[in-house]
Amino acid sequence: HLNLVADIMTHDGGFTPFNRQGLKTSISAFLKMSFETTCNFLTEAIGKWDFDDLTSPSSRIMLEKLSGVGSGSIDVLV
Repeated sequence: HLNLVADIMTHDGGFTPFNRQGLKTSISAFLKMSFETTCNFLTEAIGKWDFDDLTSPSSRIMLEKLSGVGSGSIDVLV
């Protein structure tokens, strides 16, 4: 988990804080809303007509879609 967080924070060659301020630069409206201040990011997304192409795992999970990560080589039996 910490490796994943570190990868997200440094993926562009610099350092992006993993908090509300760091996620403001994300293009995914649903990713921003899933973190902390949902109403603020939702209001901002509506006002700017933001588009979310649902490529981030957080945005896909919020809409009950498969996240598109992993190998998909195992099934979960219920």
